[in-house]
Amino acid sequence: MYCNACGKAIADDARFCSYCGTVLGNQPAPRKLMRPRTGRMIAGVCAGMAHYLDLDVSLVRVVWALITVLSGVFPGVIVYALAWVIVPEEPWALPSASGQAVTHP
Repeated sequence: MYCNACGKAIADDARFCSYCGTVLGNQPAPRKLMRPRTGRMIAGVCAGMAHYLDLDVSLVRVVWALITVLSGVFPGVIVYALAWVIVPEEPWALPSASGQAVTHP
């Protein structure tokens, strides 16, 4: 593979050109913490945290419940309510004329 900026030969799996430092390929999109519209129990806070952290949703729910019970219920409920208000919902996925889903805020 060759660098588009300097024309030097580089490794096929390289993300940066070792000669000029140019980023190769597409940048990975940054992850965003959002509450999903499907697969949620109450407000989707635990499901959103699980997707953001790449964990199982059930594991996050059990850990959240344990932390809530062990901390005296009040802090866990307050943090959940704050996350419900602060963390945005994911956009609606609307079908387009071509049949593919289009997201709309």
